[in-house]
Amino acid sequence: MNIEIANRLYELRKKYNMSQEELAEKIGVSRQAVSKWERAEASPDTDNLVLLARLYGVSLDELLRSESVHFPEEGVSLKKENYISAPVEIFPENADAEEIYPQRQAADVSPKIPASGYEKFMEKLEYGLENGMEKFGRKMERGMDKLSGKLDGRSERQGGLSLFDKTFPLLIVLLFAVMAAIGLAHPGWTVFLLIPLYYTFIAAVRKKNPMIFCYPVLCAFFYFFCGGITDNFKPRWSEEWYGFMWLVFLTIPLYYTGYFAVKKRNPLIFCYPVLCLIIYLGMGMIIIHLSVRHGEMWFALAWIPIVLSIPFYYIFITHFRRKRRNSQAKF
Repeated sequence: MNIEIANRLYELRKKYNMSQEELAEKIGVSRQAVSKWERAEASPDTDNLVLLARLYGVSLDELLRSESVHFPEEGVSLKKENYISAPVEIFPENADAEEIYPQRQAADVSPKIPASGYEKFMEKLEYGLENGMEKFGRKMERGMDKLSGKLDGRSERQGGLSLFDKTFPLLIVLLFAVMAAIGLAHPGWTVFLLIPLYYTFIAAVRKKNPMIFCYPVLCAFFYFFCGGITDNFKPRWSEEWYGFMWLVFLTIPLYYTGYFAVKKRNPLIFCYPVLCLIIYLGMGMIIIHLSVRHGEMWFALAWIPIVLSIPFYYIFITHFRRKRRNSQAKF
């Protein structure tokens, strides 16, 4: 399609005050197709040209010729059923008072044809503002309803998430802005970790299942938030904090294996070796901070009883579990 015809299609649509989306809906094509026609990147097929001519109340010759287009003074019907199957000759003479007509411009004002890509860009921006935000809002609403069902399993008639639940991320953003304004951007950024903590905690409580709770994120929040506070108020303690408290991440396997050990009443599931590692490293760091000589002694000797306690733990638990099963079998 040449640029003159593309400009004419744009001119006709603007004359009758229709957006690309409205035009696309009336003739049964996508908005992207209409946009390509008006940018001369594609040409409408014969059926669409006939529909466009009927919609605008012009002949195919007028639609496709290079001279300026004469527009009907009375406008055209915007009812789809009136132009999609009727002959061109009856438009707009068959219109009645109840039909909807576009606003007519003043006689001395002619519609503008885009002279550059700027107008096309502004048209796309207008379309995005008018229609894109509405679609985004509907998607957001559906997403929150879906999240509500996943978190607590309640039906729509029960209300799903509360207003506080839905606005909690916005409150976190506000909290971060306040902390950043008073000079606490670090550790202020860590408050965003509260979002998954909040929702997984709610789900864990409602379903009575601690496995749902995002415990690793809690460890990260504790480590970086407290570290950031230390950086701002006690800088000389900062290095010691980061060098020692990383051990909090070793509690992650303890949390999950501890839950299953209690649930299944089987201490063998518990990750006892990791507990030994935490005790060995944690106590050693504390002792070496108080006394370097005693700390070196701890690291040199304490590993022996701690490592030996691991096989003792599993042997002890296995022995008594087998003994209990044997006693229950007798009864």
